[in-house]
Amino acid sequence: STLLKSLEYRGYDSTGAIFQDDKKNTVLLKDIGAPSTLIDTLGIRKQRGRIFCGQVRWATFGSVDKYNAQPHEVRCKVHLYGAHNGNITNTPQLKSFLINQGHTIVSDNDGEMLVHTVEHYFDVELEKHSPEKKVSFEIRQKCMRQAIISAAEIMVGSYAAVVVDPVTELAYGIKGGSSLYLGIGTMEDDNPFILVSSDLTAVLKFTKYLIDMKEGSFVEFNAQSYSLFAFK
Repeated sequence: STLLKSLEYRGYDSTGAIFQDDKKNTVLLKDIGAPSTLIDTLGIRKQRGRIFCGQVRWATFGSVDKYNAQPHEVRCKVHLYGAHNGNITNTPQLKSFLINQGHTIVSDNDGEMLVHTVEHYFDVELEKHSPEKKVSFEIRQKCMRQAIISAAEIMVGSYAAVVVDPVTELAYGIKGGSSLYLGIGTMEDDNPFILVSSDLTAVLKFTKYLIDMKEGSFVEFNAQSYSLFAFK
């Protein structure tokens, strides 16, 4: 909740958060309004979990409503969730492509198109494997890396995004033309955590070490470790 409040100057059209617990259950809370208000009215402040994905929005694509609020959680082919900051200029074309591929699109927000596009190619890669291998940590890891590369090839514009595979509990921070920062910190109980944000001040405020992310790269991470990859 403190992190969301610190980002209010970046946007206050809508606020949202997804929490994933240690049993891989997810809770999505989002609505129109500023984080200073919604962290209490939505119950965000009371939530706990192993993974947190949040966003404050200043509207670009799509009107200011609950459907366009981020993060977006999708389950059309595979369960993923995520959010983005930036401006994906071929959003209408992506929306038509995704609907034709059988995806249910509920908003006009380019963040939803990004998450669905990654989901689409993640499913394409997973379908190359047998059912028992689709749940393999290593297979899902490889499929997700390729999905991000494939999605980047058809998305036009600028974006900084985080997408999470709830099965592997791995998050992916994608830097495609917009600012994205990677920080490593320690909680009060000495447990480590990794934070990715489009806002430098938030990363510097909550973490101890800043890792340089190059344009056209993505990071695969959990609380303990990270790996950097290039997609451009």
